[in-house]
Amino acid sequence: MPIAYLDVPQGIQTEKKKKMLKSIYEALNEAYPFPPDHRVFVTEWPLEGVCQDGQLGSEPPRPVFIIHAPQGVSVEAKRKMMKGINAAVGEAYNNLPDFMIFMQEYPLELVAHNGNLHSDNQERVEEQKKVYGR
Repeated sequence: MPIAYLDVPQGIQTEKKKKMLKSIYEALNEAYPFPPDHRVFVTEWPLEGVCQDGQLGSEPPRPVFIIHAPQGVSVEAKRKMMKGINAAVGEAYNNLPDFMIFMQEYPLELVAHNGNLHSDNQERVEEQKKVYGR
């Protein structure tokens, strides 16, 4: 169930973007197979829309990926996922420098779906324990 946000420079072709997002999905899904609801929101920034190190439009925007996900995945699964995401974005954007990934994990009592806490959904709690072992 990771929800992610990718901030990148404008300009890659649609086919490259599709391939990148499919690879990102695969990396996320391997680490988080449950539930099968993975979303990536892409924001493409024009050069004049980004300030880096105090300079407006001085270089291509350095990509950033932010993941919001449930707790419980092993460190090894996270390592593999991060490498897969990094490779997908690097390939699509010709290895732009300084690609950062930030991950925020949440316990089920801090996430709601349609106004209901995930921790109140016993079926979900049990399924997540089975999948993530916690």
